[in-house]
Formats: sequence, structure tokens, C-alpha cells
Amino acid sequence: MESFIKRIETIYLPVANPKSSAEWYEKNLKLKAVGPAESDATQVRLALESGQFIFLIQSKETVKANFTEASGEEQCLLTLQVTDFQRFHEELHANGATITAIEDNDDCGQNFYVYDLDGNKLDIWSGWPVVPESK
Repeated sequence: MESFIKRIETIYLPVANPKSSAEWYEKNLKLKAVGPAESDATQVRLALESGQFIFLIQSKETVKANFTEASGEEQCLLTLQVTDFQRFHEELHANGATITAIEDNDDCGQNFYVYDLDGNKLDIWSGWPVVPESK
């Protein structure tokens, strides 16, 4: 059976202040707001190079997109594959962003987590490792 679903177009993240959050995402993740982020904005759309979007939506109550797995581990909603993984980790550290140490997940690649201003946990991923071809 063929799926009707083509791709994920947009992710919505809850934030307290869309303008401040957009500035954080621009500084730390180098994502640009589509259109100006006004001080009274209730949402800001950020463009990814892939043509997809992240909307930062002002929430009424304090809420994060994170959830707790059955095992008790905090899980995030979003994984972002990045280029120059190691340098990106170093830049986030230099910017003072809240990040975790790099984890090596063998055949799943490397990752670390970064937390935005509102505590939304984002998984930063190196991509699938290149496996050398056998001779």
C-alpha cells in the first residue's frame, strides 16, 4: 500500500517569547526567521535548508516539547542532522548554549543534545556513519 504522506513539512515548538527564541535559534543554530520577528509576535517561522520549517509558537502556559519515556528517560521531539558535527558542538559550547557531551552510538552515528531558551531538548545528530566497502 502506498502512503499518502510525502514528508514532514513543519514542526511546532512551544516557547514563551517567539522573538527571543528566534534570536536564540539564529545565534546558535543559524536558522533564519522568515520575515521580521516583531516584539509582540505570537509565532515565528524558521526556515531549514531542506525547505522545511520550525514554528516557534507562544504558549499560554509553560510547556516543553519533551516527554518522558516509559524507562524514565527524557526524550525530545526533534532530531536535526548537521554538517561539521564536531565544529557545531564547539560553537554551541563557545556561545554558552546548554549542551550535553557527544555520544558515540556506533552504527547510528554520534549525537548530543542542546536545550533552547524554553528547555526544549533538541537532538543534534552527525548522520549515519560512512561504512567502508569490503574488498
